Amino acid sequence: MVFIMNRSGIIAKLIELYPQVNRKDVEGLVKNMFGAIFDSIIEDDRIEIRGFGSFSLKKRPPGVVRNPRDGISIQSGNRHVVYFRAGKELKDRVNASSK
Repeated sequence: MVFIMNRSGIIAKLIELYPQVNRKDVEGLVKNMFGAIFDSIIEDDRIEIRGFGSFSLKKRPPGVVRNPRDGISIQSGNRHVVYFRAGKELKDRVNASSK
């Protein structure tokens, strides 16, 4: 089963859990939270959400990259990738649910 939780899915889940909170307030909260995370990552700051995981920016040196679809290799320049490392609580809960 594939379950994709996008921004509107998160908003809907929060409204379901907290029906007393105004929808506009929840939308603003989620928008601001993601905005703060994006801005911090762009500024090369590490974001840590205890129990969930951490986000950081990794720099990749120039090199040859290959498109797996057509097999064509091209030279790439310096680039940055967002790196996520799961926290202990998330790992433990995932492993406990798979038993």
